[in-house]
Amino acid sequence: MNEILYKTKPRLILSGGLFSGFFFSFVFILFCIQVSTGENKIIGYSFASIFALFSILCLYQLIKIRILKISENGIEIKKYLLPHKRNLKFEEIKTIKQTEEKTRIYPGVNMFEKGYLLFNYKTKISLKNSEKIELMSLSETDFYEVEKLFFKLKRGEGKIKKPEKQFSLFLFIFENIGTLIFIIIINILSIGLLIEIIKNSC
Repeated sequence: MNEILYKTKPRLILSGGLFSGFFFSFVFILFCIQVSTGENKIIGYSFASIFALFSILCLYQLIKIRILKISENGIEIKKYLLPHKRNLKFEEIKTIKQTEEKTRIYPGVNMFEKGYLLFNYKTKISLKNSEKIELMSLSETDFYEVEKLFFKLKRGEGKIKKPEKQFSLFLFIFENIGTLIFIIIINILSIGLLIEIIKNSC
């Protein structure tokens, strides 16, 4: 592929959330093993096994995350943490669409509370051979940039200007500010517990 004009970033709620889940579970595995003495040994190791399964699931989902790289030749679909990739030429692609799904996580306790909604964005790439590729990792902003470049390049509108990195980073932070704060808090708590575990082990 030629020069990369735009590279998507995984939605922070996926990449950061899954990493935090993996790290949190790993710390609690150590904690459960540390307190597993005497009569509590079976209970401690049982909880450690549960957290181990959860950490493996988080790691598996993290590895599955895919990103898009778009150039003048086409679109590259790449695993975020692995070198595995697939190249698609523009003539192979029929449509690129994104749908938004809302999941109510917290309904609110009274009429004055709106509750908390989780927004899931599903990006679907339909190929001319009837194959469909679905990605959950693209944010609304990333999809807008990909869709804009896709139509410009497919129509052959000449030289395309790359989006400014600083502006893209600002949009990414602004779009994920709530998730970023939550992830920072979770990881600070996990690191604090890990430090206590290390101190008690010495």
